[in-house]
Amino acid sequence: MESKEQVFIRRKEEAIRKEEPEQQAKGTPKKTEQAATPLDAIQQQAMMAYAAYMEAEQQVAKAYKENEQQVEKAYKEAEQQANKAYEGSIAQAAKIREEVELQARKAFEQSIAQMARIREEAIVQASEARKETMNQAWAIYTKSRRLG
Repeated sequence: MESKEQVFIRRKEEAIRKEEPEQQAKGTPKKTEQAATPLDAIQQQAMMAYAAYMEAEQQVAKAYKENEQQVEKAYKEAEQQANKAYEGSIAQAAKIREEVELQARKAFEQSIAQMARIREEAIVQASEARKETMNQAWAIYTKSRRLG
């Protein structure tokens, strides 16, 4: 559907086209080349101004669209950078977790080994104390048997 301005321009152009053959037959200049009346001159100026306005409006729309595309592109780039940073942080945290788990596992194994050594030493000491006590008890028993 045509706007009022488009209808006006179309009708004006049609009127000028109809008048051209008549003017050529009469040998008079065209209206587009030379305005016949002040009203025609003003109408012609208005048409040119409106055409310039429409051109400017299209340029503004184009500029807005280009700006929108640039903003969208910048957003996508920022989003990609944020995703890369997030993924890098996750990978680094996972690596740190693995290292901490390994250190904890080593500390646990060392603690178990140390406790096993301490236990063995305690068993050896208890065994030696038992053996010594038994020897002393036998010595006392055999001594008292000899005496008695």
